Amino acid sequence: MALVQLGETIIGLRGTIGGLTFSANKNGPYCKKLVVPVAKNSILQSEKRSWFSRIRLDWAKCTEEQIAAWEALASDPPEVDTNPFGEQIFLSGSAWHCRVNMRRLQAGDGIERDCPANVPVEPPDTFTLTVYPSSDEVHDSVFGYTEGDFEGCYAALRLAVSSSVVRNVQSTGWMTVWCGVVEGETETVIDEELVQAFGEVYEGQKVFGELRRQSTSGIRSTALLATALV
Repeated sequence: MALVQLGETIIGLRGTIGGLTFSANKNGPYCKKLVVPVAKNSILQSEKRSWFSRIRLDWAKCTEEQIAAWEALASDPPEVDTNPFGEQIFLSGSAWHCRVNMRRLQAGDGIERDCPANVPVEPPDTFTLTVYPSSDEVHDSVFGYTEGDFEGCYAALRLAVSSSVVRNVQSTGWMTVWCGVVEGETETVIDEELVQAFGEVYEGQKVFGELRRQSTSGIRSTALLATALV
């Protein structure tokens, strides 16, 4: 499916039509043949599929009152979502139920059928990212933050990587590699989480990061961005 933006003519196109993928980068719009890579599922991907099935079953058990509360949250959301053109979009109540509970499961909590309070979350103050090759047994890969930044809430870290050591552009989708209580006062080790998400990272690859604060109810702040060269 492709998203088409219309003016007097077509002024924007994102997505795939007839085996062609349309997108844009800093040089402007481009089109390329759709290529579906053959890759093994990561441990994290398999786990998230299992969570998704559990959450969908829970939604089917919601009462009319619970569904109405989720729909009300969706109509006035605590987070802003946009499409590839930067235009705000609104998710459905069931999508918010799935989003919040996926985050709760990632943080080690259980599925919550009741809708959380509509309270926005402030972003963290600082974010640094240091990544070493998976083969490095001496140094630890970590994400850093300001002491006290995540008191009373969780840290939600999403990462993506470049496809190879010769390309510094993001080529994978975003993966939430950490969602939980931080382990150190100013940094948390993510060696195992990197392997679970991407298999291995190699020297010369570029890693892209987004760090958010997440309330215990599953609402997240806007992201701080950082990159790291492995």
